[in-house]
Amino acid sequence: MTSKIKLIIIVVLYVLGASACKKTEEVVATGPDLRDSVYAYSQEIYLWSNNLPATSIFKPLTYPSADSIMKKVRTYSPFVNGRYQDRWSFTIEKSVWDNLVSGNSTDTGAEYGFVSSTDLRVRLVYSQSSAGKQGVKRGWKVVKVNGVDATNANINQLNTELNKASQTIIFQKPDGTQQTLTLTSGAYKSDYVMNPKVFSVNGNNVGYFAFDSFLGASNGQSTRDELNRVFADFKAKNVTELVLDLRYNGGGYGSVSSYLGSLIAPASAMGKVFVNSVHNSKYSKWNTADNFVNLTNGLKLSRVTMIVSKNTASASEELINALKPVMNVKLIGSTTHGKPVGYYGFPTMGNYVFPVAVKNVNSVGFSDFFEGFTVDKVQADDLTKDLGDPEEGCLKVALNYLRTGVLQSVPSAERISAELQSANDKIAKDRLKITVMDFPKNR
Repeated sequence: MTSKIKLIIIVVLYVLGASACKKTEEVVATGPDLRDSVYAYSQEIYLWSNNLPATSIFKPLTYPSADSIMKKVRTYSPFVNGRYQDRWSFTIEKSVWDNLVSGNSTDTGAEYGFVSSTDLRVRLVYSQSSAGKQGVKRGWKVVKVNGVDATNANINQLNTELNKASQTIIFQKPDGTQQTLTLTSGAYKSDYVMNPKVFSVNGNNVGYFAFDSFLGASNGQSTRDELNRVFADFKAKNVTELVLDLRYNGGGYGSVSSYLGSLIAPASAMGKVFVNSVHNSKYSKWNTADNFVNLTNGLKLSRVTMIVSKNTASASEELINALKPVMNVKLIGSTTHGKPVGYYGFPTMGNYVFPVAVKNVNSVGFSDFFEGFTVDKVQADDLTKDLGDPEEGCLKVALNYLRTGVLQSVPSAERISAELQSANDKIAKDRLKITVMDFPKNR
């Protein structure tokens, strides 16, 4: 897996290691080959395990890798609307996973996207990275990368240059001046809570922050702590409305999702179901409910406005699905990814195996969002402005809605062309879509 890949996994990770379910330990043969183990875990816990053939028929040792087995396992999920419902079951090396969940990255710390075929912009910057420490900001235009013009016509060469450990980039700032910087790959901690701000709209205080991931050290505790600090500040400033920016958030720990939900939800939701976790028939005793809980810094809001995109996935969608029955939820941006399922992570032979194992169901029994959540207002990601800038297209729509009660377009494009979308798919970092949750106590 190259350093370019920034994993955003749609997994429900039930705490790993010694706490693994005794039933699985007793039943699953975990050796001597990783491929045997991967298929054995799938036969046990996979949400559609009844569709999997016997080992003698599947023949895991005929596959070149554990990952190829998981890709084949996906094809035993239901085939709906021209694709298999499981698009995510995977394996990952333990060292890669450990770095991922702790927020450790080893690239230059910047991501990019096209505004037009000749206009490449900085899409995202992590503050502790080489790019962040040198002051690079979202919205800066990229003129050249290692001497290559930053245009869609050069996208293949651009991708090659942007995947190098050292990149000399000519940037153009919003004031028209240019700056040449050399970005280098190196270890840094990713920012998960970005640019928290409070705006005044019609005399009401509106909180905003971009939320990049539900992961974090100590099974998400570091991220829960950070969320708690932000909401304590919001509460002290009498925030009564919230714009939550999930446009790049591909998921993480389910426990962090439910924690954030409890910080947002109204008092009437406390004690009610946040999510029901549903398993295959062999593991129905693992079915559990996670409830909204009363938190000291909870804002007890009646509505929330969210900025989303096709990169909004898994634990992010779990949050959306959980909040919809208990409060007014407005979505701005583009249709979300569509992952209503998650995983447990089973350690085996220096790897973790993640077969889709859990269906996430909200308090009114809804879980069928494999096609994603459609938005209340379509609005393209405005790469010319920083996250949290009130003139950035999506945030401007959200603030206008809170000001007028009407969802209206702003001058930036509602949609981008198929050509630009294809270009951005090529140049964007790959992100896994995940919801990670704890092993159930009733195992």
